[in-house]
Amino acid sequence: MEKEVRYMIIVYESKTGFTKKYAQMLADRTKFRCLNVKEILKSNSDEDVIFLGWLKAGEIQGLSKLRKRNIRIKAVCVTGLARIAEPSPEAVIERNNIKNIPFFYLRGGCLPVNELKGIDKIMMKMFVKMLKSRKNKDEELIESINHIENGYDGVEEKNLEPVLKWLEDKA
Repeated sequence: MEKEVRYMIIVYESKTGFTKKYAQMLADRTKFRCLNVKEILKSNSDEDVIFLGWLKAGEIQGLSKLRKRNIRIKAVCVTGLARIAEPSPEAVIERNNIKNIPFFYLRGGCLPVNELKGIDKIMMKMFVKMLKSRKNKDEELIESINHIENGYDGVEEKNLEPVLKWLEDKA
């Protein structure tokens, strides 16, 4: 990045590492500090934040923790397995009350279902069973089933381009 926006940090919530990869890529490109949610909550930082979280049933994980501390969130980046934010970008924005904050969806990934643990494994196995039971399976549904069963890593630096463009325009 040619221009540098000052006083911003990248904060992320990641369970399986895909969101963390994006946060670190973004930090490398911007030279911003990168912290996980637990680290920012322990600090006295009052810097503006670009938040990266992952989607679980349409809810952005980690976002509520930052809101409880009144941390200034200037943009939200969300990772998920699907091609677009599910159930839809508009629904995610509405459900998470981020209407007036720049929103970016970054295709992430998932571990193979058999590598998951506990309730996550149980829920994902049930979800795959439900998807497989659908009569009309389109290409996207077949792809989703395959990704959940076998794992998928869709993290690519090019997916950060809209975020970097937003930062450039902001500078």
